[in-house]
Amino acid sequence: MQLSSPRQVLSQANQLVAVGQFAEAIKLLYPAVKQFPDFFQGWLLFSRCLFETGHLREAVQIAQHADKIDPAKADFQRIQRCMQQRQYKDAAGLATNILKQFTAHPKAMFTLASVALANDDPEQSISVLAPAITQLPANVTLRKLLCDSYLACGQYAEAISHATWLARLDECFDTLWWLIGMLFRYGQYEPLLERCEQAEALAGGDQAKLSQVALMRGQALRILGRREQSVSCLQASLKADPTNGDAWWALADFKDYEVTRTEQQQLERLLHSNVAARSRCPAAFALAKFSEAGNEPLASIALYHKANQLKETQHYSIDAMVRECESLKQSYTQQALAVQADTTSSQNVPVFIVGLPRSGSTLVEQMLASHAQIEGTLEQPTLAAVERAAQRYCRRRFGGGLLPNLASLTSAELGLLGQAYLDNGALFRPEGCAWFTDKQPFNFRHIGFIHKILPRAVIIDVRRNPMDCGVSLYKQYFHAGVEFSYQLDHIGQAYKAYASLMDHWHSVLSGKVLQVDYEALVAQPEAQIRRILHHIGLQFDPECLNFHRNQRAIHTASSEQVRQPVNDKGIDIWRPVEAELQPLQQSLMSKQ
Repeated sequence: MQLSSPRQVLSQANQLVAVGQFAEAIKLLYPAVKQFPDFFQGWLLFSRCLFETGHLREAVQIAQHADKIDPAKADFQRIQRCMQQRQYKDAAGLATNILKQFTAHPKAMFTLASVALANDDPEQSISVLAPAITQLPANVTLRKLLCDSYLACGQYAEAISHATWLARLDECFDTLWWLIGMLFRYGQYEPLLERCEQAEALAGGDQAKLSQVALMRGQALRILGRREQSVSCLQASLKADPTNGDAWWALADFKDYEVTRTEQQQLERLLHSNVAARSRCPAAFALAKFSEAGNEPLASIALYHKANQLKETQHYSIDAMVRECESLKQSYTQQALAVQADTTSSQNVPVFIVGLPRSGSTLVEQMLASHAQIEGTLEQPTLAAVERAAQRYCRRRFGGGLLPNLASLTSAELGLLGQAYLDNGALFRPEGCAWFTDKQPFNFRHIGFIHKILPRAVIIDVRRNPMDCGVSLYKQYFHAGVEFSYQLDHIGQAYKAYASLMDHWHSVLSGKVLQVDYEALVAQPEAQIRRILHHIGLQFDPECLNFHRNQRAIHTASSEQVRQPVNDKGIDIWRPVEAELQPLQQSLMSKQ
């Protein structure tokens, strides 16, 4: 039977789609695409209707078929050449011309979004892709780019939602592993554990993949406080792949794991093998940590020296951190800090716990999270993402970055940034308490920004003896973000830059930041927690002293330590190895 023209079929099918009659639209489209195999827009709409009726695999296949018969292939080849040569304006022009002929053209939409991302404008990328995904829901490439755009904007819940769809549309280990990594980074541990079971089935017996899945499961279980299960998973990870250095470090990072002689021999063989330094480095840290059980501090610190030397930090410069701190001091003047966001008493109040890593901030967080009115979250990435959004906004509005234009932002504009922090961080606050913690230590760089966008925010700076803090940093393997910790002199310079910046905040924001000394907290926990709660504006809750009984997820290297009562084991740990810490001491004492 001869059908109507493709244009008529498309019009009728779109009318059905507009009222949600996707199954009826399929009845029109299926015979049409069979009769007119080059019916590009018909294939695209057919794919959407299959998606909406739950036929996901078929929807993806049809979307891929449509890509093969794309009538604008030659135009897209020109676009690709423009993108390779960074001729973004020309690429966008070609894509716009395609869209005049084919609305919601996948590759044209992809091009416009890619140009936006290349121009550091993820918000524009989202404005292109979000409506495109409504019309092209089974296009895996577009959905992946939309995920990346949401991540760049700090909209983590939306990114996870689309990554979850991707795992359904593209059922393979790599796509599922990408989702699992996202769930881990953003604290979604129960869904992560469920996904790990699926990942095992998709690993196809690949021992390296199975080792990584077991490691991820073990890390999540540790955070949730399920120690025995965590240890079992980490051991399974090493059984699958004994060269998995991260799994060795995860075991050692329990601080009191009793390594067997067989395990120690396996670890030593790994360190003397030709395996890449990326795997040997965390393994070397693990061996050093295990050696501490022998109570020979000098022998242990010698192993830590070797472990730190394996860390590849050739592209890191401590000078960049020092310069950044100096720039912040010069930019955040009292005049620049004068205008703040408008705010309401109905907003949740963040309690920012800042300082250098390994300073005792997790102990403060755990105490506060045990208060009935305070929700403990994690080391949120949210504030840094909002600060990047502010940088982009200032470039668009003022033609320059955030720091030169601090005084130009209005209360309304600052309020939008503050609300973005609260909205994007809602993922981490399922309990919805009026107060919540954000224990991202490096937020000490953003205290002026916090003051401007979140006037009601509370800020607590946790300080530890610089030698104890320094040696603890040196003995910790960090996956990323603390690159200065692998050289003793760099640690000293970082500590001084941090302390100098904190002095500046105290000067220009008198009374805003409460400094809490770790040693005082250990010596007088009740007096110090009362002091902290008074600064926040809350009454004392005795549960703050029973913090070690709190079953909440703990996301940091100190998770096992704060599941024990207060103790002084972390005080003066530098003294037995003082002779080995001369670069740290000299750096701390230097005036430069």
